[in-house]
Amino acid sequence: EHFEEIIPNVSTIGKEDRFDVFCRKVREILIGYLLLEVKNYHLMMKEELQEKMDNPAEPVALINALGEHNHLRNQLLPSLLKNLKENQHHEYPQNLFEIGRAFTDGDSETGIIEREKLAIVLCHEKTDFTELKQIVDGFISSLGLEISVKEAIHPSFIEGRVGEIFVHGKKVGLIGEISPQVITNWGLAVPIVGMEIDLEALFSFLK
Repeated sequence: EHFEEIIPNVSTIGKEDRFDVFCRKVREILIGYLLLEVKNYHLMMKEELQEKMDNPAEPVALINALGEHNHLRNQLLPSLLKNLKENQHHEYPQNLFEIGRAFTDGDSETGIIEREKLAIVLCHEKTDFTELKQIVDGFISSLGLEISVKEAIHPSFIEGRVGEIFVHGKKVGLIGEISPQVITNWGLAVPIVGMEIDLEALFSFLK
Protein backbone atom coordinates (compact mmCIF):
# COMPACT_ATOMS: atom_id res chain seq x y z
CA GLU A 1 0.00 0.00 0.00
CA HIS A 2 3.03 2.28 0.16
CA PHE A 3 3.72 2.20 -3.58
CA GLU A 4 3.08 5.49 -5.33
CA GLU A 5 0.64 5.23 -8.22
CA ILE A 6 2.28 6.16 -11.53
CA ILE A 7 0.60 6.24 -14.92
CA PRO A 8 2.92 4.44 -17.40
CA ASN A 9 4.25 6.32 -20.41
CA VAL A 10 3.62 3.39 -22.74
CA SER A 11 0.10 2.31 -23.62
CA THR A 12 -0.50 -1.39 -24.25
CA ILE A 13 -3.44 -3.56 -25.21
CA GLY A 14 -3.69 -6.83 -23.33
CA LYS A 15 -4.70 -10.02 -25.10
CA GLU A 16 -4.89 -13.70 -24.32
CA ASP A 17 -1.71 -15.70 -24.85
CA ARG A 18 -1.79 -17.62 -28.14
CA PHE A 19 -0.87 -20.90 -26.47
CA ASP A 20 -3.76 -20.50 -24.01
CA VAL A 21 -6.11 -19.91 -26.94
CA PHE A 22 -4.75 -23.09 -28.53
CA CYS A 23 -5.27 -25.11 -25.33
CA ARG A 24 -8.85 -23.86 -25.05
CA LYS A 25 -9.51 -24.99 -28.60
CA VAL A 26 -8.09 -28.43 -27.77
CA ARG A 27 -10.40 -28.65 -24.76
CA GLU A 28 -13.44 -27.73 -26.82
CA ILE A 29 -12.59 -30.36 -29.46
CA LEU A 30 -12.15 -33.13 -26.88
CA ILE A 31 -15.31 -32.20 -24.99
CA GLY A 32 -17.04 -32.58 -28.36
CA TYR A 33 -15.88 -36.21 -28.32
CA LEU A 34 -17.70 -36.59 -24.96
CA LEU A 35 -14.49 -36.69 -22.93
CA LEU A 36 -14.49 -35.32 -19.38
CA GLU A 37 -11.68 -32.95 -18.37
CA VAL A 38 -9.91 -33.45 -15.04
CA LYS A 39 -7.25 -31.47 -13.17
CA ASN A 40 -4.65 -33.16 -10.98
CA TYR A 41 -1.78 -32.15 -8.72
CA HIS A 42 1.77 -32.07 -10.05
CA LEU A 43 3.04 -34.03 -7.05
CA MET A 44 2.68 -37.81 -6.81
CA MET A 45 4.30 -40.71 -5.01
CA LYS A 46 7.28 -42.40 -6.63
CA GLU A 47 5.44 -45.72 -6.45
CA GLU A 48 2.62 -44.31 -8.59
CA LEU A 49 5.04 -43.04 -11.24
CA GLN A 50 7.31 -46.08 -11.40
CA GLU A 51 6.13 -49.33 -9.82
CA LYS A 52 2.45 -49.01 -10.70
CA MET A 53 3.29 -47.96 -14.28
CA ASP A 54 6.04 -50.63 -14.72
CA ASN A 55 8.12 -47.68 -15.87
CA PRO A 56 11.79 -47.45 -14.80
CA ALA A 57 12.09 -43.76 -15.78
CA GLU A 58 13.28 -41.82 -12.73
CA PRO A 59 10.93 -38.96 -11.74
CA VAL A 60 12.13 -35.65 -10.29
CA ALA A 61 12.35 -35.82 -6.49
CA LEU A 62 11.70 -32.87 -4.20
CA ILE A 63 14.41 -31.81 -1.74
CA ASN A 64 13.28 -31.82 1.91
CA ALA A 65 9.78 -32.97 1.04
CA LEU A 66 7.34 -33.00 3.98
CA GLY A 67 4.98 -35.71 2.76
CA GLU A 68 4.82 -38.90 0.74
CA HIS A 69 3.77 -37.03 -2.40
CA ASN A 70 7.37 -35.99 -2.98
CA HIS A 71 7.99 -36.40 -6.72
CA LEU A 72 7.01 -34.26 -9.70
CA ARG A 73 5.11 -36.30 -12.25
CA ASN A 74 7.07 -37.08 -15.42
CA GLN A 75 3.91 -37.97 -17.36
CA LEU A 76 0.16 -37.39 -17.03
CA LEU A 77 -1.13 -40.94 -17.52
CA PRO A 78 -0.47 -42.01 -13.89
CA SER A 79 -2.69 -39.13 -12.74
CA LEU A 80 -5.54 -40.29 -14.98
CA LEU A 81 -5.18 -43.92 -13.88
CA LYS A 82 -5.38 -42.70 -10.29
CA ASN A 83 -8.62 -40.87 -11.21
CA LEU A 84 -10.02 -44.13 -12.60
CA LYS A 85 -8.98 -46.05 -9.48
CA GLU A 86 -10.73 -43.54 -7.21
CA ASN A 87 -13.94 -43.54 -9.28
CA GLN A 88 -14.63 -47.24 -9.76
CA HIS A 89 -17.95 -46.79 -7.96
CA HIS A 90 -19.21 -44.74 -10.93
CA GLU A 91 -20.59 -46.33 -14.08
CA TYR A 92 -18.58 -46.87 -17.26
CA PRO A 93 -17.51 -45.66 -19.75
CA GLN A 94 -15.13 -43.28 -18.01
CA ASN A 95 -13.34 -41.31 -20.73
CA LEU A 96 -11.04 -38.61 -19.37
CA PHE A 97 -8.47 -36.10 -20.52
CA GLU A 98 -6.10 -33.69 -18.82
CA ILE A 99 -3.98 -30.80 -20.01
CA GLY A 100 -1.16 -30.19 -17.56
CA ARG A 101 2.54 -29.99 -16.77
CA ALA A 102 5.03 -32.84 -16.78
CA PHE A 103 8.56 -32.50 -15.41
CA THR A 104 11.84 -34.19 -16.39
CA ASP A 105 15.51 -33.61 -15.69
CA GLY A 106 17.13 -31.54 -18.43
CA ASP A 107 19.35 -28.70 -19.51
CA SER A 108 17.76 -25.55 -18.08
CA GLU A 109 18.44 -22.92 -15.45
CA THR A 110 16.77 -25.05 -12.79
CA GLY A 111 17.87 -28.40 -14.19
CA ILE A 112 14.22 -29.27 -14.83
CA ILE A 113 12.33 -29.25 -18.13
CA GLU A 114 8.61 -28.41 -17.90
CA ARG A 115 6.31 -29.29 -20.79
CA GLU A 116 2.57 -28.75 -21.23
CA LYS A 117 1.05 -32.07 -22.26
CA LEU A 118 -2.27 -33.68 -23.07
CA ALA A 119 -3.25 -37.16 -21.92
CA ILE A 120 -6.40 -39.15 -22.69
CA VAL A 121 -7.71 -42.42 -21.24
CA LEU A 122 -10.74 -44.41 -22.38
CA CYS A 123 -11.99 -46.98 -19.88
CA HIS A 124 -14.81 -49.43 -20.57
CA GLU A 125 -15.24 -53.12 -21.43
CA LYS A 126 -15.05 -52.73 -25.22
CA THR A 127 -12.41 -50.04 -25.62
CA ASP A 128 -9.38 -50.69 -27.81
CA PHE A 129 -6.52 -49.04 -29.68
CA THR A 130 -8.72 -48.28 -32.71
CA GLU A 131 -11.28 -46.29 -30.71
CA LEU A 132 -8.65 -43.98 -29.26
CA LYS A 133 -6.77 -43.70 -32.56
CA GLN A 134 -9.96 -42.45 -34.24
CA ILE A 135 -10.37 -39.73 -31.59
CA VAL A 136 -6.72 -38.68 -31.89
CA ASP A 137 -6.93 -38.61 -35.71
CA GLY A 138 -10.02 -36.42 -35.54
CA PHE A 139 -8.55 -34.13 -32.92
CA ILE A 140 -5.28 -33.64 -34.83
CA SER A 141 -7.15 -33.16 -38.11
CA SER A 142 -9.24 -30.42 -36.47
CA LEU A 143 -5.97 -28.56 -35.85
CA GLY A 144 -5.00 -28.84 -39.52
CA LEU A 145 -2.22 -31.36 -38.86
CA GLU A 146 -1.62 -35.00 -39.75
CA ILE A 147 -0.03 -37.70 -37.63
CA SER A 148 1.60 -41.04 -38.25
CA VAL A 149 1.96 -43.84 -35.71
CA LYS A 150 4.95 -46.16 -35.66
CA GLU A 151 5.01 -49.36 -33.61
CA ALA A 152 7.02 -49.05 -30.42
CA ILE A 153 7.76 -50.81 -27.14
CA HIS A 154 6.87 -49.29 -23.77
CA PRO A 155 6.60 -51.13 -20.42
CA SER A 156 3.26 -49.54 -19.51
CA PHE A 157 1.52 -50.80 -22.67
CA ILE A 158 0.73 -54.14 -24.31
CA GLU A 159 3.47 -55.12 -26.73
CA GLY A 160 2.24 -54.87 -30.32
CA ARG A 161 -0.56 -52.48 -29.32
CA VAL A 162 1.47 -49.35 -28.66
CA GLY A 163 2.92 -46.78 -31.02
CA GLU A 164 4.81 -43.51 -31.07
CA ILE A 165 2.98 -40.50 -32.55
CA PHE A 166 4.85 -38.41 -35.12
CA VAL A 167 4.03 -35.05 -36.74
CA HIS A 168 6.25 -33.93 -39.63
CA GLY A 169 8.76 -36.60 -38.67
CA LYS A 170 9.05 -35.44 -35.05
CA LYS A 171 7.99 -37.69 -32.18
CA VAL A 172 5.34 -35.91 -30.12
CA GLY A 173 3.65 -38.65 -28.10
CA LEU A 174 2.61 -42.20 -27.37
CA ILE A 175 -0.64 -44.14 -27.80
CA GLY A 176 -1.64 -47.68 -26.89
CA GLU A 177 -3.51 -50.21 -24.77
CA ILE A 178 -2.46 -50.20 -21.12
CA SER A 179 -0.93 -53.54 -20.08
CA PRO A 180 -2.95 -55.91 -17.84
CA GLN A 181 -0.16 -55.74 -15.24
CA VAL A 182 -0.40 -51.95 -14.97
CA ILE A 183 -4.21 -52.17 -14.78
CA THR A 184 -3.84 -54.73 -11.95
CA ASN A 185 -1.21 -52.58 -10.22
CA TRP A 186 -3.76 -49.80 -9.96
CA GLY A 187 -6.44 -52.15 -8.64
CA LEU A 188 -8.55 -51.81 -11.78
CA ALA A 189 -10.31 -54.54 -13.75
CA VAL A 190 -11.53 -52.80 -16.93
CA PRO A 191 -9.60 -52.42 -20.23
CA ILE A 192 -7.92 -49.02 -20.67
CA VAL A 193 -6.35 -47.29 -23.66
CA GLY A 194 -4.23 -44.20 -23.18
CA MET A 195 -2.46 -41.46 -25.11
CA GLU A 196 -0.05 -38.71 -24.08
CA ILE A 197 1.15 -35.98 -26.42
CA ASP A 198 3.33 -32.87 -26.16
CA LEU A 199 1.01 -29.89 -26.71
CA GLU A 200 3.89 -27.42 -26.98
CA ALA A 201 5.33 -29.44 -29.87
CA LEU A 202 1.94 -29.45 -31.63
CA PHE A 203 1.63 -25.70 -31.13
CA SER A 204 5.06 -25.12 -32.66
CA PHE A 205 3.88 -26.76 -35.92
CA LEU A 206 0.84 -24.46 -36.02
CA LYS A 207 3.04 -21.38 -35.58
